[in-house]
Amino acid sequence: MCRWFIYFGNKTFLYNILYNHKNAIIKQSYLKKYTPFLEELNSRDHEVNVDGFGIGWYVKNNEVCFYTATKTPWSDINFKRLSKILESKLIFAHVRAIKPFSNGLIHEFNCHPFNYKNILFMHNGDLKNFNKYKKNVIDEIDDNLYELITGNTDSEHVFYLILTYLKNKFFSQKNVKEAVIKTIQFFKSVSNNIFSFNIAITNGKLIVFTRYINNDEKPPSLYFSNSNNNIKISSEPIDYSDEWVCIPKNIIGFYRKKLVFDKIQI
Repeated sequence: MCRWFIYFGNKTFLYNILYNHKNAIIKQSYLKKYTPFLEELNSRDHEVNVDGFGIGWYVKNNEVCFYTATKTPWSDINFKRLSKILESKLIFAHVRAIKPFSNGLIHEFNCHPFNYKNILFMHNGDLKNFNKYKKNVIDEIDDNLYELITGNTDSEHVFYLILTYLKNKFFSQKNVKEAVIKTIQFFKSVSNNIFSFNIAITNGKLIVFTRYINNDEKPPSLYFSNSNNNIKISSEPIDYSDEWVCIPKNIIGFYRKKLVFDKIQI
């Protein structure tokens, strides 16, 4: 599976968050998995994540900027240089891993985070045998939104399905939660296959995230840290401090001014 990371707090240079930690998200693309508090290693957490990466961040007036590339994350020297002068209060970062010999394509259009207006979205997980029911998903997505899909990942279709259910509604905790739950319910209705569903979505002010799987197996790992009003949510802790907490299975979380967790019950 992929790895993703969120920072929301005091304005900081992207380099400080993405590179300057012992297990920073860029380093998670090649370092040994670090998943404390879990009883055993999860096969859903891949050892190497080299199939593209992306960074999304917010600047003044809540405007979204994002960068995607298909290089190995550690070899993009130009972005590393730029990260030392780019700063933000809210950063989304994602390193991608696709299954070997699968139909997944390595292309910038398939790199997370995905963007619609001022909304960013990313996903770590797998909708098994997605192509078998992809047509059902396409038919459910609003026609005007479907025209905006540029890649072929299950993740981007998940994003636009959530947007379909959220359409014309205020980006609030209640409305986004309803859209996410409705999306999960839809996938359960069209497929009997396993799907793991660690997503994150934000409009620059509210962050909503999940750690979910639709069966008795373990979803990909997910952690949070809350120190000095700097919130970090990550597939793996970015350092080896004891401030990280493992998020339980089948949880939806929210952050605006404080962290709130709720159980996903479907």
